[in-house]
Amino acid sequence: MKKLAIITAFVAILFCGMTSATAQTPNTNPAITQFVTQHFPNATVQTVLPDEDDIDVILSDYTKIEFRLNYEWKKVDCEHSTANPAVPATLVPEQITAYVNANFPGTIIKKLEKKYYGWEIELNNGLEVNFNNNFKVTKIDD
Repeated sequence: MKKLAIITAFVAILFCGMTSATAQTPNTNPAITQFVTQHFPNATVQTVLPDEDDIDVILSDYTKIEFRLNYEWKKVDCEHSTANPAVPATLVPEQITAYVNANFPGTIIKKLEKKYYGWEIELNNGLEVNFNNNFKVTKIDD
């Protein structure tokens, strides 16, 4: 009986160690909480996964957000979101919105990423469009 208690305690400690190593409590940083509250008011932070390069956040509606280590957002992925099928307009630069509306009417932006050289978006029709820092289209992939 004593062996069983020791094994059970060991497994419990091991399990707790594994979960705390892979995910932190959702509200670890006020910058993340503020960002989510402002741009995704109908969702909550479910998982925060920091690593050496960035911080991955998964919301209750399955939106994925990547933050740089300084808590500046770098990527928003609404592809699997149950509440936000499109990246919130508050995050999309107006030049990108105007380009999409003029060239791909009826589509929505599912993914938006800020890169050092500019921006990358993915539309719900599968097209990926890259923009430089002056919002000029540099590449369109299908």
